[in-house]
This record gives sequence, structure tokens and C-alpha cells, in this order.
Amino acid sequence: MSGLIYRDIITQIRYSFLSKIIPDILFFLMFLVLLGKYRFSPLSMVLLYLPTQTSVIPITLKDADTNYKGRMHSMTFPFSKRELVLSRYLSCCLYQLYGIGVMILFLALHFLIYRTYSPAVYLGIFAGGLLISLFMTLINVMVSFVGNINISTIFYIVFVLLAAAAYILYLFLDIDPLDLLILPLPLLWGIAVGIVAVTGIISYSVSMKAFIRSCR
Repeated sequence: MSGLIYRDIITQIRYSFLSKIIPDILFFLMFLVLLGKYRFSPLSMVLLYLPTQTSVIPITLKDADTNYKGRMHSMTFPFSKRELVLSRYLSCCLYQLYGIGVMILFLALHFLIYRTYSPAVYLGIFAGGLLISLFMTLINVMVSFVGNINISTIFYIVFVLLAAAAYILYLFLDIDPLDLLILPLPLLWGIAVGIVAVTGIISYSVSMKAFIRSCR
């Protein structure tokens, strides 16, 4: 199965990495240098931009499968259907390591330069960005198995627009997230992790059924 993961990672790099690294650098510098003094800067970079960028990988791989018959070619290898589906999930989650690295670098520099928040808040922003990235990635992998490339792309665009609209609304209303917290923070983080875990289980189950149905 490691060969399938390696193939997906190579496809990600060759198919879209260079086209994404340039906007990543530009947004990194914009939010750190030009907008770094504003409180929304680390929130925008870590909670919105990076999750939407890293979670697009399932759509990229779906497009590659469609154009180059990647899935049909994979089925000629001695791998089970479970391994074919699981390898796609693992490769997409491994790509999150890139996003994690960018998050850590951005938040560390922002803290050293501006110290807008306490270290605990920066850690919370990082954890929130990671959970949002995983949640969006799990949803997008499932959609890539259930629908064709057009449906997957449309769903991703709608997903991003909804996330952006919610975030812009939060900025304009000048809401302090702490004011919205009714439950204790440890419980809220536990619920957030639980939601991502349940989403992963449901996503994988739906993807397996969709993939088996497509192979008939």
C-alpha cells in the first residue's frame, strides 16, 4: 500500500504543488508582513487560507485519476479495494504535514514579531487550524469518491465560499469567540476532536461503499 501512497504524493507534487507554493508564499508574506499587526492576521492564515488550500488535494487527485485513468490503472495492481481507498485517505492526510509546517512557522514568527496573543492562544489557533484542515479534507475525499470531478469541484467551491462567508461575518461583527463559549474549553476541544473522528469514520465508510459500487 505504501506504493499507492507514494504515487499519490508524487502526483500531488507534479500536478499542483508548484502552482500552489507561489500563492502560499504570497499569502504568507501578506498576512505576516503587511497585515501582521492586525488581530485577524493569524486567524485568517491558519483558520481559513491554509485549510482551504491543503484540503483541495482530494480534488486534485480526483482530477488526475480522471485525466490519466489513475484509478483504473491502480486496480490492475494486487491491492484490495480497502487498501486502494485507505491509501487515498492516508496520502491526503500526509499532505497535511506541509500545512502543519507552514502553520507552525507562521505562528512562531507572528508571535516573535507581534506577540498579539498569549502562547496558549497561538497553540489554540494551531489546533483549530489542524482540526479544520482534517475535517475539510475528510469531507472532500468522501465527495471525490461519491461524485465525479465536476461534482467534487462544485462542492469544494461551495464549501470554501461558506467558510469564507462565515469568517467574514465574524470579522465584521467583531465577535470575541470566547464570548460564545458556554462549555469549558477542554470539553469543547474534546467535542471538536470527536466530530473530526466521527467524520473520518463516516467518510471512510461512505467512500468504501461508493468505490465498491463503482467497481461493479
